Amino acid sequence: MDLKDWRFCSQEDGTISLHDCVMDHVEWEKDGLWLIFEDGFNVTKNNSLNPTGRHRLTGKAAVFLKSGSYLEGAWNRNCTWQASAHSEPIPLQEIPIQREQFAEWSPEVLDFAWEPEKRRLSITAIDGVGYCEINFSCEELWFCWNELPKDAWFQDWPKEVRKRQQKQVPYV
Repeated sequence: MDLKDWRFCSQEDGTISLHDCVMDHVEWEKDGLWLIFEDGFNVTKNNSLNPTGRHRLTGKAAVFLKSGSYLEGAWNRNCTWQASAHSEPIPLQEIPIQREQFAEWSPEVLDFAWEPEKRRLSITAIDGVGYCEINFSCEELWFCWNELPKDAWFQDWPKEVRKRQQKQVPYV
């Protein structure tokens, strides 16, 4: 797979929403790695490559991490369990995610953070095991797609609801 295989490639991470999108698999290539989203991800109307004036869902899409590598990840990171409203929260044991586990893994993304100065991409997600965080390093981050066929799930939400949703931390 290559960047030129895609009609649109953007580095505008602030205009991409991966929330509620399933990362179907990871492809490891010599020049980096590809996070594949078979059902796409959301491109906001502010993205310079989105001419629709609306928040849109792509078709099949990918996130390319140039010179990317998996750093580490874990389930239950910063998670607690509380038996009742009156009991003390108990920290859950962190379970490391090994690189080899990506082959059969399809988490639903909650959020991501790209720190270009640190060359670090962090993704929070949920899967059949629970809440997880995975971290990658890369030189560049690219969001790639070929089409914008549908409205994003949040397109017609009232503006104040969208703002609240963007500020929320996932409940775990």
